[in-house]
Amino acid sequence: MHFTSALTIFTLATISCVLAHDITPRHIPRGSPTTTTSTPDVCGCISGTLKVNGHYVGVFGTEFCACLSVLSDVVTTTTSPIILLGLRQYGHDNVVSTLRDMIDSCEDKNKKTCTHPTHSVPNCSRKDLCGHTCQAPWKDCNGQCKMTCQTGTLSQYKRDDDYWGKRTQRSCRDGWTACGVPGGGPRDWECVDTHNDLESCGGCPTGVISSLTGDSVGKDCSTIAHVSDVSCVHGGCAVHKCLRGFRVSDSGDSCVKAESSFFRNTLQAAAAYGLEHLPFHK
Repeated sequence: MHFTSALTIFTLATISCVLAHDITPRHIPRGSPTTTTSTPDVCGCISGTLKVNGHYVGVFGTEFCACLSVLSDVVTTTTSPIILLGLRQYGHDNVVSTLRDMIDSCEDKNKKTCTHPTHSVPNCSRKDLCGHTCQAPWKDCNGQCKMTCQTGTLSQYKRDDDYWGKRTQRSCRDGWTACGVPGGGPRDWECVDTHNDLESCGGCPTGVISSLTGDSVGKDCSTIAHVSDVSCVHGGCAVHKCLRGFRVSDSGDSCVKAESSFFRNTLQAAAAYGLEHLPFHK
C-alpha cells in the first residue's frame, strides 16, 4: 500500500507537456493585447504538478495551454482551480513566472514558436497550439486578419480547408494524425494516435477525413465481428480472443467460426491415413 502511494505521488510530481484529446480552446481574455505586427511567440500546453517558488500547490486536473505573449491575461481570467489556488497563496506575478518557466521548459515536440497574424489575439489550444482569433472588426481570411474577405469559388474554399488542415497537422506530435471531428465544421480537427487508437486504427475514423490525405482509412477494431479482446498495434487490428464458438483467424485480424473438437480430431486422424477425402459409410 505504501509503495503504491509513493509511486502515485512520484508520478503526479512529474511535470509533463501534453496534447490531451478533451480540452476545448481557452477563452480569450477581454482586453487582451492585439498583435499589431507578426512577431514570434512561444505557445505550449502544460500539466502535472504546480510548484510556485518551490512550494507545492497541487496537480493540474486538465492541461493548461497559453502563449507567453498573453500569459498574464490568461492567468487573470483562468478558471483552473489549481492556478486560482496558486494565485491566492503566492500572487499573480509569482504564478505567471512559474507558468512561463514551465512552458519554456517543454520539449520542442510539445510547444511551438508561432507567428500570429496582425490584428489577432493568440488562442492556444490542444487542437492548434498556434491558434488565434481576429479582433473585431477584423475577420479571419485564410489565416490572416483582414477587414473584408474576398469571395471565391468552391475550389478556393477547398484550398482554404487544405491549408488549414496542413497547418493543423503541424500542431500534432510526431506519429499522430490530424483528423476531422465527427459532426464538426471544415476547420474542426483533433490529433489522433492512429498507430494505437482502437477506434481509429491505421487512419482517421470512418466518416471523417485526414488533414493531409483527405482519406478515411481508419478501422474501428472494436467492431470486428465476434471479437472479445482486440487492440490496435502499429496501425493494424490485432485480435487476441474471440467469443465462444469462434477463434482468431490465421491472419490475426478477425474471428472465424471454430470447428468442433470432434470434427477437428476426426479430420486429423483421417489425414494421418490419407483418408481425408474419402466418405465414411456405416
